[in-house]
Amino acid sequence: MDNRNGKRMMAAACRYASCRFALNYCMYGDMLSDRNEDSDSLKTFQKSFHQLMGEYLNNRCDIEKIDELRNQIIRETEAASAYLDCFRIYEYVLNRLEGRFKESLPVYEDSQVIDAIMGYIVSAKETAIQNERIKSVLEQLPLRFTKAKFSAIVSQALSIYEGTDQKSLKQVLKMLRSESMLDLPENMQESQPVLWEMLKKLRDADYKNLTEEQFHELLNCLTLAEEKLSVLSSDCMMMMDLVNDFYVICLTRKDTLMDSQEEALIHGIIESVFQSLEQDESVFHPEMEERLVQMEGRQERYYEQWSRYDLSDLDALNSDEEGRADYQLLRKIDLLLSTSSFMSLEEEVPEPGDDILLSRKAVEEMCAPFLHDLEESWKSMPKCVMRSVMAKLLAVLPMFFTSSDEIREFIGGCLSACADLPEKTASIQLIHELMESEDAFV
Repeated sequence: MDNRNGKRMMAAACRYASCRFALNYCMYGDMLSDRNEDSDSLKTFQKSFHQLMGEYLNNRCDIEKIDELRNQIIRETEAASAYLDCFRIYEYVLNRLEGRFKESLPVYEDSQVIDAIMGYIVSAKETAIQNERIKSVLEQLPLRFTKAKFSAIVSQALSIYEGTDQKSLKQVLKMLRSESMLDLPENMQESQPVLWEMLKKLRDADYKNLTEEQFHELLNCLTLAEEKLSVLSSDCMMMMDLVNDFYVICLTRKDTLMDSQEEALIHGIIESVFQSLEQDESVFHPEMEERLVQMEGRQERYYEQWSRYDLSDLDALNSDEEGRADYQLLRKIDLLLSTSSFMSLEEEVPEPGDDILLSRKAVEEMCAPFLHDLEESWKSMPKCVMRSVMAKLLAVLPMFFTSSDEIREFIGGCLSACADLPEKTASIQLIHELMESEDAFV
């Protein structure tokens, strides 16, 4: 790729980002005008973003401020994701306690249940889909493992990393620590104190002696938390998409020539939304609606232009000293316009030893701290919560079955070992719902 082609890519990126930003900024402004309340953190983000937009309309772009705002949103999203993981663990628990407060429960024959589940799994023609179905079932099964037995299952599953590089296993262990609530973001309490109190209520509950009234209080708490997280996640995504496009505009605008009428149209939309937010007025009015009609088809057209370029040629640009700055810029722009909205813009620097291939002993040594910390965390955890963590980990571990007979035996063992009828019934019903949701119930 020569330098001229790099400049064309930047121009296409600028036009595409500008059109998408103008339309999304309009939607964002309309959303804010209808919102009664927001979380404190998002109010902070909105204030910072509004200030950046005011500077932009006065022909100033502060890349460092944009980058910092983007990183703040990433941290907020990581906290929201951690909350979601935690609440799902307690959702598993409450789902299996509900039957305690019902007068009667249906009775299922284990053999029929196992046959239905196996039929569901093997009816998928592709191995990848079969594996996903297996993991979905594992996540709902009632579990009765000792800590040592479960650690052995984890070790067996992770033994697949023998012969791979150290970096791959590091990434998996990081994910497993997060899923099991061992490593949570430091900013969770600070970023969302209301959600933190809800999580604390669920964490401190006496599940062994739970009354029906307490159960419904916890269920309402979980429902409210999920609603708040849904809004928070949606807001973070909207804000990040805006910041990413705005970032691209500020990186490319000064070197991009645009049609004067189109530039005036896009600038007019952005300025109008900004002024509406300043004056707390509705974003939509006849003039805005006319501008939006003129925007039809532009975003799609510029996306096609941007997507024509083959970014695999960027390395050639990087090999030239004069083009290295453009390479770094285009690499960042490519990340900002990708579907991975929250991707880090920093170039990944390999750590020493990451490319070393692992022996079986090396895999065991790397896994040992995780297994130790996991067992330690269970010492102060109610058994029902510990089982939920186990189920969650089973659903994300590499596949550790080697045959359908092993799967059948595992499922049968879990069902026969569970003497808690409400828990067992709830697990079977949830698996049935899972199968029916795919029209795959056998």
